[in-house]
Parts: sequence; C-alpha cells; structure tokens
Amino acid sequence: MNLTRFQELLAYPSRNWDEPASTRWFSLCTRMRDYEAPSKQLAISKKRKWEVISAFQKSIRRGDKLMALRLISAMDKMPEEYGYFWKRLCVIACEDIGPADDLLATFVAACEAVYSARKADGVYYDLICFLTEEMCDLSNRSRIYCSYSMIDTMLSTTCLPDYSVEDQEIISAITQRRENLREPKSRWEEWLKKNDWRAGQLLRYIGLTLPMEMTGVQLAMPQHRMLFSLPSYCYDMHTRVGLEMLRRIVRGVRGAEEITELLERNKVQDAHRVLGDALFFVEGGSIQGELIYGSVCCLEQRLSAHRYGLSLHDWLHLQMMVLAALERGIVDRIREEVLHQYYGEATSEDSTSLIESR
Repeated sequence: MNLTRFQELLAYPSRNWDEPASTRWFSLCTRMRDYEAPSKQLAISKKRKWEVISAFQKSIRRGDKLMALRLISAMDKMPEEYGYFWKRLCVIACEDIGPADDLLATFVAACEAVYSARKADGVYYDLICFLTEEMCDLSNRSRIYCSYSMIDTMLSTTCLPDYSVEDQEIISAITQRRENLREPKSRWEEWLKKNDWRAGQLLRYIGLTLPMEMTGVQLAMPQHRMLFSLPSYCYDMHTRVGLEMLRRIVRGVRGAEEITELLERNKVQDAHRVLGDALFFVEGGSIQGELIYGSVCCLEQRLSAHRYGLSLHDWLHLQMMVLAALERGIVDRIREEVLHQYYGEATSEDSTSLIESR
C-alpha cells in the first residue's frame, strides 16, 4: 500500500476537522494496511452491473460476508466502473450502517477521498474487500440516515393532516441539520458539506441523534434463492428484471390477485413503483441486527402511504401481501421467468463458485 496515501489517511481527522486520530481510527488504518484479500472467484457480465451492485448492497445489509466478497470479485472485473462502485460503498456506509457505527461510515468516506478510483494504485480490490468485511462483521446496522433522507424528500411534496410532537421533533432536527450545513460553523460541518456528494447527500446526517430511545430489532431475514448466479433479492425496482417483474404482478399473476385488486381499487398511480417500495420494506431493505427510532419508522410509513394515496392500513396490508407472495415463491417465480426471457440460460461466464478460504 502506498505509504504516502497511508500517512494521509492517518492524518485525515486532524487535517480535515482538527481532531487527532482516535485509537480506533489508527487501528482501522493499520489493519487495512496489513489486510490480505480473498481470491477472486466470480465473473458476471458487465451488462449486469446494476444487478451486481444491488446484490452487493443487500448482502451487506444482511451481514452476508461471503456473498459480499464474491460480488466484489465480479465488480473488480469492471474497472471502468470503479468510481461508481466507490461512491456506492460510501452510500452503503451511511445508508445501511449509519448511527450503528458513525466512525466506520466516516472512515469509508475518508478512504474514498484518499484512495479514489484513479489513485487506488492497484489496491482497489483489497480496499473494498477490507471495508466490506468491517461492515459485515458489525453486530448492528441501521438505515436511520436513509429514513431521514426519505422523510426530508417526501416532506417537499407531501404533508400529513397532523403531526405528533415526536413527528415535529424529527422534522425539526432534519431541517435544522440541512440549514446548518448551508453556513457551516465548524471544520466538521465544513467537511460534511464539502463531502456530502460522496455518499449521495447522506453524509450530512452523520452524528444527528434524536432525543428518543434507539432500539434494536431482530427479525428473520427473508429467504432467497440464487437466480442466474445472483441472490434473488437483487432483482428490485432499480434493475431491468425487477421492474418487469413488478409490472407483471401489477397486471395480474396467479397467486397474487389480491395485490392487483388492492392497487386497482385504490386507483394507485405508477402502481409498479408503489409495489417496488413495498417490496423494499419487506425484502430489499431488511437489515440484520437493525437499530431504529420507532417514531422515525412510523413517520416514514405514514408519509409513504399518504404520498401513494393509500390509507396507512392499506399501505401496511400491501406490504404484508407482498411478503406473503415472496414467501410462497411467487415473486421469485416471476423473476426467474423474466431472467429466462432476457438472458436465456445462465451463461458460462457467470460462474457461481464460492470464495475459497485464504
């Protein structure tokens, strides 16, 4: 590893926000320097980039280290996308780790600044693998910062008839952080504002806590299948296969008639996208060992329902029906049909070999 870049990372806190590197920061730096990445065992066609990155992010949410490392080996064979993958890792650190480990989220953003795709000096693969292992090894993760961002975005177009005292505290905290970063009053705030783009405008929420209890949720992760070399949960609304699957369910498929009926009864606009968001809440967004603010989750769900023109009861019922369709294999059945239509049989380049022991 380039010694100059390593020293730059060690000095990053003092140079950027006038704080000496903590013991843990030093430990992360030295362990990253000495890290040995696993061998590369997976190749996926470059045209499936969106499916690969979707699978990668969701495997980290689930703490599935072996799956995440397999996917990095596929990503490594797309060097023209290194810059995009680096940025995606910063988003994941804020979106799916967040307040469960603010320092690690900050460290990932700092690594992206010091070791950008064009400065990685041949150690890109090792760096991504190390940071991924660190995120997968955590006992807790959190999408609270993602919820903050979704609430902030929805508030620009959606207004509930009434807000509770806790709702108002949440909205005030999010709004105040956004306003503070317009005119930073410290080196730390200056750094957040300057580097917010690295994590898709999620870095701004690092350190934003609320005067309420954060609780842990231990839910079983939805089961998945391997479909065309990738875990089935990767085929969501952000992929071509996932979008077609959602459109087919909206039009009506055997075993999911109740979903179609609810969407038609409520005259839901862009029904496939509403269905995609419901699938996110019950599958794609599932996090192993999740930390939440219960009031933030409730506000996010209420705003989502209102935005879609659904009652909260119908919105939550839609999610339960989607989960039932997922558990009965209906969602994966449609995904597989679409995959065969788009790709034929799985190609030989899409190897499914497991990562070998180091």
